[in-house]
Amino acid sequence: MVACVAVFLVFRELPGVTRDQYRAAQRAVVDAIGQAADREISYGGGFFVPAEARAICLFDADSAAAVAAVNQQAGVPYSEVLEAIDLRTAEPRSGAGTFTPRRETC
Repeated sequence: MVACVAVFLVFRELPGVTRDQYRAAQRAVVDAIGQAADREISYGGGFFVPAEARAICLFDADSAAAVAAVNQQAGVPYSEVLEAIDLRTAEPRSGAGTFTPRRETC
């Protein structure tokens, strides 16, 4: 049976972190996911805002606990893990106000 996978946003406060350090943290998270064979989780990248010392990362996972666990295993700090609804489009479509959902929600 395939687990229901949802989208999670991970908010990070990263004072003093450089772009290279953030990239290293991303690699650490990907490595931790690779070691989490018993969890349904993938990393969708993130956004780093150096001027604000903050980042937001995207994960697809079966639970917020799984997302928190891989971040803890990677040693990458986070302030919050929230389930979100993904309204980004899979393909650009013409016409105002139209969108194609990327995936079904749980």
